[in-house]
Amino acid sequence: MERQKFINVRSFSEKTISWAKRLLIVPMCLVLLAGGVTVAVAQSNSDPAEEAGLGVASALLTLPYGPAKIIYAGLGGIVGGATWLLTGGNLETAQTVWEPSFYGDYVITPDHLTGKKPLRFFGVSPYQEDAYAE
Repeated sequence: MERQKFINVRSFSEKTISWAKRLLIVPMCLVLLAGGVTVAVAQSNSDPAEEAGLGVASALLTLPYGPAKIIYAGLGGIVGGATWLLTGGNLETAQTVWEPSFYGDYVITPDHLTGKKPLRFFGVSPYQEDAYAE
């Protein structure tokens, strides 16, 4: 009697895309969940234990968020470079890709968690910063 071999239907590229999605979705979910902590922390008085907790929380949230932002910036650099090449060296068009990917926050700080500073995954050019000032 001959044994049948089962072939894995999912290819390597599908598995890679699946992991890439998880790598981007998990940090975004953590940042959204931290928004609930922001309100509670902003309403309470500051003490050393809370400040230490905010420091630990920001470090733990940065662990998945930072690499996701670095990957996004790297992909933005590649896509922006391709855009520059395909448009015949049009720098303005390439910058519309580079600026949101390169600028922005790479680290989550306690100020982000307390709502004192907005967390920007998609960056804003320093020249346009005044337009978004609060």
